[in-house]
Amino acid sequence: MLAKAILSILTFLLMLFPNCTRLQVEYRQRIVNRDLTEANIVRIINAHDVDALETLMCGNIKQNVQDLRDKIGEFFNAFDSEISAFTLGSKGTYSANHGNGKSLHQVVTQINFDTPSGSYGIVYMWETYNSFQPNEMGIRSITLAEVVPPSTVTILYDISATNGIGEWHE
Repeated sequence: MLAKAILSILTFLLMLFPNCTRLQVEYRQRIVNRDLTEANIVRIINAHDVDALETLMCGNIKQNVQDLRDKIGEFFNAFDSEISAFTLGSKGTYSANHGNGKSLHQVVTQINFDTPSGSYGIVYMWETYNSFQPNEMGIRSITLAEVVPPSTVTILYDISATNGIGEWHE
């Protein structure tokens, strides 16, 4: 309830001060942190909700990935069934602060799951805070891989920003 009230206040303040970067960052950060949870990503994938995943993408992906909606649909269809149970794999973070009051924070999350045909992992990087470019907050990269024990990983699908993603992705 408190989160809704804060979002409402931020929305009102943004109507009054639409060019205030600090308000834009605060609003976008709260939306991203609310929507980019592991369970929500799994729900979006199971529902094949192209609109919801596209909304969570950063500005760079929205501008630079050709036929983004089709690519998201292909991502959803890259494995054979619904995700019924998942576990969290590794999780990491990256932060940068340039001393001038500007900073960013990125989180990398891995979701592991099994289907009747195999084991898979989804790794996504999302920017939870960016006072340099608030529109870049959101999913910066999402990758689907098939995992064959003990250590074979085959990337099946990847949607990534053209810049600003960590070295883990290269």
